[in-house]
Amino acid sequence: MALAAYERGIASCIVARAEETFDTPLGRSLMQEWDIPEGYTARCFVTLGYVEGPYPQPKPRRPGRTRIIEPKE
Repeated sequence: MALAAYERGIASCIVARAEETFDTPLGRSLMQEWDIPEGYTARCFVTLGYVEGPYPQPKPRRPGRTRIIEPKE
């Protein structure tokens, strides 16, 4: 969803705390209202919007936190 939004010029932010939000009486009632089947778990939110001005640059990654594995030929 985030990549499709970006292709259309829409910014996004993935927030990974939906499990805690929807594990409340209000959250469960919203899932029922939205016809989310029983047994489904919300994992994250994707917020969408437009950026005013230049697109923000990503924060630097901490050393050792990411690894790129290139395929063998």
